[in-house]
Amino acid sequence: MATAFVAALVSGFATVARADPNAPVPSLTGGGLAQGPYAAMHMLLQKTVLKVNVADIDVRFDKPTQTKFAAVAKGKVYSDAVGQQLAQAAVDAPRAVVQMQFKRDVPLGRWIGVVKDNLEEARKAGLITREVEDRVNKSLPDWFGALTKRGYEKGDKLIYSVTPEGVRSVVVSTSGQVFVDRTDAGYDARRVVLGSYFASGSEFREPLLRSLFGPAN
Repeated sequence: MATAFVAALVSGFATVARADPNAPVPSLTGGGLAQGPYAAMHMLLQKTVLKVNVADIDVRFDKPTQTKFAAVAKGKVYSDAVGQQLAQAAVDAPRAVVQMQFKRDVPLGRWIGVVKDNLEEARKAGLITREVEDRVNKSLPDWFGALTKRGYEKGDKLIYSVTPEGVRSVVVSTSGQVFVDRTDAGYDARRVVLGSYFASGSEFREPLLRSLFGPAN
């Protein structure tokens, strides 16, 4: 599950608060998000040599970022150089929603282990500091404590709603039960989320970026 799981937020970024319990769960069709070509990315996360389906990952961006993507990608095929420009635009996006919907049960301990293994990739890419890396490692069990025994179950959604002010993080079941709902303000929170998906060492970066070009790429 790799680098996307780095996107667990930690206390100490800035102001931290519980989200409004009456606020709707963030969605890929929420306000401020673009529609049409170059607005969204998608990939299927598979693990092990047996290609076990783990989760669908979708990211949708705001209109200014859609415009940046189009300016870089339109009329081109995917290349490392093009990918680097797209990844930078994605990391800098003012508004985005990232959704991971699990296609199988995943124990929390396994999830945390993969976070720790891949957090280093985001730091090596210069997207987060070692201090942030350490705080994430220490805070994961508390942040996701509601899932300690249950873990992630098939159909659960892990959603990050990124705004210019920070990030709201939600874990919700297929029945609508919310297990995690928290808001973290500040630049570092945004950087951890978007940076983790698009770090140069992330296994998610290229599949997500290629999806902007269609299935042939």
